[in-house]
Amino acid sequence: MTMLVNSKSLQAIVIISYMYPTVATKQTVFAQQTTKPTTNFLPYVNSTYGIKLQYPSSWDKEENGTRQDTETDVVTFSPPTVNSNASLDISIDNISDEKGIPLAQYASDSISDLKQSLKNFKLVGSTTNNILAGLPAYKSIYTYVDENTIFKDMEIGAIKGDKVYILTYEAGINEYDTYLPIIQELINSFQLTK
Repeated sequence: MTMLVNSKSLQAIVIISYMYPTVATKQTVFAQQTTKPTTNFLPYVNSTYGIKLQYPSSWDKEENGTRQDTETDVVTFSPPTVNSNASLDISIDNISDEKGIPLAQYASDSISDLKQSLKNFKLVGSTTNNILAGLPAYKSIYTYVDENTIFKDMEIGAIKGDKVYILTYEAGINEYDTYLPIIQELINSFQLTK
């Protein structure tokens, strides 16, 4: 089969093929610059509860120490953004009355409690093959509604002795993915010192 191509068509194809990779490269570089901002981190150390991590220097830190039943809310980190619902909460659950409870059972019990206490609770996923501070950990991701706002939460917990160390990332469903990379850095830096 013989194909006829005029010289103007051939020139257009050649020009487009040389221009397209250049445009794609510029878009890729721009995307990398906008998705990975430089963040300065500060150390957070709490010797009372034996925890430490790195958090963004621009974020707010609120030490709580409030206790409800067997769980103590230690500290909450949140971005300085106005009208943001995002936060990372660190709490410790004293399980001395349930010592020896398997991680999977604790995770299952936690999900059951959330189903009963949160409006329109929906489990997105749950696994027990994670690591937190070098320990086996569970991770549950779920959504719920509070005052007409849909929240998405990720709860990660690890058992050490008679305590469960729980990190809960919470955000409005529309901003959840925005802060997730930074939250993951905080979680990855979390360490137990006792």
